[in-house]
Amino acid sequence: MIYPCQTSGFLLLTVPFALSLGAIAQTTNPALKTERFDHDPAWEGFNNHIHPSHTRSVVQDFGYIADPSLHQSSQIGGRVTRASQPAYYAESLAPKTLDEKLSASGTFQITGTSASSGVFFGWFNSRQQDDSGRPVQSLGLDFDGEKHGARLAVRMISSSNKSCGTFITPFIPGKYRPTPIRNDGTEYTWTLLYDPATNNGLGQFSFRIQSDAAEHESFEGKWFTVDLPAGFKADGATFDRFGLMNGLKPGGTMTIGFRGLELDGKVLDLSHSTEWIGSANRTNYTEANPAGAHDFGFSPQTSFAGGAPGEVGGNFWRSGHFAYYADRVGPLAPGQPLEASGRVALLVGAPDSDMYLGWFNSTATNSTSIPVFIGVHVGGPTRIGHYFQPAYCTGERVRTGKTGPVLKPGQSYEWSLRYAPASTNGSGELVAQLGTESVSLPMTKAQFPEDTHFDRFGFFTSTIGGQMVRIFFDDLRYTAAAK
Repeated sequence: MIYPCQTSGFLLLTVPFALSLGAIAQTTNPALKTERFDHDPAWEGFNNHIHPSHTRSVVQDFGYIADPSLHQSSQIGGRVTRASQPAYYAESLAPKTLDEKLSASGTFQITGTSASSGVFFGWFNSRQQDDSGRPVQSLGLDFDGEKHGARLAVRMISSSNKSCGTFITPFIPGKYRPTPIRNDGTEYTWTLLYDPATNNGLGQFSFRIQSDAAEHESFEGKWFTVDLPAGFKADGATFDRFGLMNGLKPGGTMTIGFRGLELDGKVLDLSHSTEWIGSANRTNYTEANPAGAHDFGFSPQTSFAGGAPGEVGGNFWRSGHFAYYADRVGPLAPGQPLEASGRVALLVGAPDSDMYLGWFNSTATNSTSIPVFIGVHVGGPTRIGHYFQPAYCTGERVRTGKTGPVLKPGQSYEWSLRYAPASTNGSGELVAQLGTESVSLPMTKAQFPEDTHFDRFGFFTSTIGGQMVRIFFDDLRYTAAAK
């Protein structure tokens, strides 16, 4: 996979990587350094603790609505604000899994949307992390609102944050993102079905929607079907709630209502106040973690990655200013073998989020993307979750493999990274291992900028736009210049 990266003002050579190494003097002998983080390591931070210039108020005001003026029927809904903190109003369920048939239907009406608003409706697990973007362990309708209307997708997300689904409204990433779901009170009737036995036993879900508008959109009235990928059902999900939840990233507000609901063949009685469970659905507070507000570094009291208290990590946003937290290790030339190891735990991996760790040059503080580096990329497509894969940037682009070990949220792993510059006929090779899985990345004819050297080892962000990774590291060993 290829991503843009920042050259930081270096001049690119036009000779192969193997030749350019000969022109770089190896002025120091490398050594392995160990950091346990049982005290403040005094690493260098740059933009890693962002204090927002303004605060944002979050208002959640949704639940049971008993008002005959609202289209002559009581309903579930109200004002739902996209925010980092989960808020929901839902029926409590005996736990259901992906081995059971599921069905739901009803109607909804949207009467107000604003930019970057988001709402989820369907099955989900009541235990959710802040800032996850979408609810993990869920199956349902994802609404993405803008000023003039909304988009709609249906998605299933597993216990390990793998996602599969389809857009119901037209969507071409970065090119065509209309909002044809109306916000004028148009009533939409919908049906969502899941059958674990179809698709050769791998599982499948289907969705259909129809409005009461005089003119219909092309997506109305047809069935959309999603086959679960191999291994997805085995990855598992447990649902103990069915209902309405906000999108889990700071954003705007949507006013929406659901009625005429049927769940697994049973009509849900909304003629009186329900016994559904509300969580933070009637509240007003200040957003604690606005988008782009990096908050990572030394964490003296936590031990998510394992071992005694004391580790490094936190919230890395794929937006806002370029930021890093790193040890001074240089200078190290790309011609020197490099290695690193330690422990890692991913707590939150929202869609469209990533971060990097490795050796880089600290002069890249004014970059609009990531610097020239050798290390690891944590990220990946939503259908996978978050890879832990070798990566490097020579000045033109970030290069990673097409696959790699996957970090499961909440699980601690041992990891290692080895860079062998003499491998693959002198072009170089990176090998990353997570737990018992490993992946290699040949560096065929890579071209590093002239006089490249690495003077930092640590963690840094991507700025191409997206969401947040919450991740922690401990018990690090890494190559540094000998003192």
